[in-house]
Amino acid sequence: MSSTQGISFFAQDQAYWSQSQAQSAASSAQAAQINVIGAAMLNQSKGESSIANGTALKRVNSQLSSAVQQALQELGVTNAVSTTASGGSSSSTSSSSTGSSSSTTTKAPAATPAVATGTAPLTTGTLLSTLGILPGGTIAVTTAATTTTYTSTGTDTVGDLINALNVDVPTNAQVTASLNSKGQLVLTARNNKNAITISGSGTDAADIGFAMGHTTFKPTTPKTTSPLLSSTSSTSSTSSSSSSSSTSSKTNSTKSKTSTSQFSVAQENFKSAASLLSASGASGSLVDMLS
Repeated sequence: MSSTQGISFFAQDQAYWSQSQAQSAASSAQAAQINVIGAAMLNQSKGESSIANGTALKRVNSQLSSAVQQALQELGVTNAVSTTASGGSSSSTSSSSTGSSSSTTTKAPAATPAVATGTAPLTTGTLLSTLGILPGGTIAVTTAATTTTYTSTGTDTVGDLINALNVDVPTNAQVTASLNSKGQLVLTARNNKNAITISGSGTDAADIGFAMGHTTFKPTTPKTTSPLLSSTSSTSSTSSSSSSSSTSSKTNSTKSKTSTSQFSVAQENFKSAASLLSASGASGSLVDMLS
């Protein structure tokens, strides 16, 4: 009787260990499958970023080319005006007053700071993870040469992001962050010179309302007005060709400076866009995504 019980216990022990080994092998296979799926999703995200960034870079190149052409055309037109003006005299603009004269100059208003407004409705208590921003995900805000990069912990909120962006130190982006009445995230530059750019890992920037094509915001520069000069003569006026030539040269110089300024702005926007896109996944693996 005891011999039969011993054999039975041995068989049960063997069955238990066989079952444990089978479960361990199944768990290992499942973990390997999860790692493969995770790597594939990462490659897909990088590849999609690369395609989108490539398209955006082409668009920026096209805009820069248009700005250069416009600047060159304006320079060509002003040169022609200068040549025409220096060849003759105009009695309407070349009169020199021998009596009393008065002049009035209007000053152009100052530019207003850049303002970036998101499109997603948020609250300060909204968890970033519920928006799709996973632990380790980043949001970067750049003004000029300084950037604030916020890394999510997985349990933080929109309020935590706003507090981090509002830290006013020289090495951070010079912006103030808040939510407007619609719950949209609003970033305002602390000066009227720097543009604001927003980026993030994967689609994290889009999750807070700053999707592709809605990531760069420039200061609002009002149109400049030429000085208004008025003169009144109390006696007689004589025609002066040298006065006409001087006035035309000043006009030509003003237009040339305006065209050069537009070209410089276009160059700066291109550099900002190119560096932003390069930092946002342009090195993604397209082969892995499409295979």
